[in-house]
Amino acid sequence: MHDCPTCKVPLHDHEQVCPSCGTPQKVRRSYSKMLGEEHRKPPVNLLPIVGAIMAVIIGFIVMAQGSWVGKLMNRAPQPEDPMAKLTYVDARQIVESKITEGVTAAGGTAEFKWQRGGNDVEKTSEGPVEVTCQVGLQSAEQIKPIVDPVKDYFEKAQITTLTVSDEKLHTTRTYTVTPPAPGAGAAPEPEAAPAQ
Repeated sequence: MHDCPTCKVPLHDHEQVCPSCGTPQKVRRSYSKMLGEEHRKPPVNLLPIVGAIMAVIIGFIVMAQGSWVGKLMNRAPQPEDPMAKLTYVDARQIVESKITEGVTAAGGTAEFKWQRGGNDVEKTSEGPVEVTCQVGLQSAEQIKPIVDPVKDYFEKAQITTLTVSDEKLHTTRTYTVTPPAPGAGAAPEPEAAPAQ
């Protein structure tokens, strides 16, 4: 609103002539510079609508915090499984090197033979393999602590059977990995079958 400059009567911004004295008025129009001079601003105030939309979004976020969506958003990052990045060749190398280290630390030697169906194959050949490890140890009780730390790598290395034998002690231990049944969870623990 504004007052008429001549008679000081209060006028609205859209009146072109003062109804009291007839003086022409300067009409103030509200234009959006983005729309150009010929377009007027919309007559509806958009601020309450935008505020309501923001309130609904904030309310949805607050309510989602207690749902499975919120739990998913707020959960801590899961640690990566070190086995997931290993290839079967890497896993076989780890099995061989750790057993060799353990046998060497116990004062013995280790020699590996990789087979599939009774035929010799390369360590890097793809597919399930049976491994024979010929060791030379001081006592048969030294085999278990050497092999146990590498059992977790058998499935990734596609080792179905690991046979550790010591000719000097006349001892043979066979570790077998049973493949998981279809739809089953984790693979069962490799079992050792001692044979004399």
